[in-house]
Amino acid sequence: MYCCSLPNELLKCDNANAVYLVESDKIVRSNLRQHFKRTRKFCVVGEAAYEENYTDSLYESSPNIVIFSSFCGSDKQYEQIKKIHCESPLIKKVVLSKSVDEAEFCTSVIAGVKGYCSLKCEPDELLRAIELIARGNSYYDNSMSNFICRLITHMNQMHQLPIDKPIEEQIDLTDRELEVISIAAKCDDYEDIGRVLCISKHTVKMHLTSIYKKLGVKNKLQAILKLQNKIYEFKF
Repeated sequence: MYCCSLPNELLKCDNANAVYLVESDKIVRSNLRQHFKRTRKFCVVGEAAYEENYTDSLYESSPNIVIFSSFCGSDKQYEQIKKIHCESPLIKKVVLSKSVDEAEFCTSVIAGVKGYCSLKCEPDELLRAIELIARGNSYYDNSMSNFICRLITHMNQMHQLPIDKPIEEQIDLTDRELEVISIAAKCDDYEDIGRVLCISKHTVKMHLTSIYKKLGVKNKLQAILKLQNKIYEFKF
């Protein structure tokens, strides 16, 4: 396997900064490797093509992050992510999608992905995403913000729709909490959210803590997906 031919210096790396690349195109793979090498913030400890049976090599490399580059949302790719997530949940999974798509985004995150970006994203954006994910956060492509906002706006509207079970019984969030999570989908931190809502960052944190507790999740992205799954039917 190609992943076994990496230079020895790439194998000596702090686990927190260790990256494993899955990419079939050798040119794209090389460009990603060189980008990480130039930044000196992360190092590639292994790499392979999608066609290879790379899971043993991946686990032996002990990366903190595995990047699925040129991702196209095939069933086989989703199953591989789910398998890795099940066997090694601490390894953070990142998708660099060939064509950013709402359905692919949702399916990827449900499969266990912590980061979702376009393959064409700027190098600085990719680095920022990897840095956030390495620290235990999630990151998704900016184009998904409108989708998430439409999702939450639709959920607000569901309060008025005649369905078999009242939406209040499905989603135990107040109108204010729905407003907070809607704004949070477009903002990076507590201060930004508070600025939009004209409340303190402490109040923002209090609302988000309540939201996460009610939904049984740990972060913003999990909350949004959990809200999505609680809706019986919706169309955009």
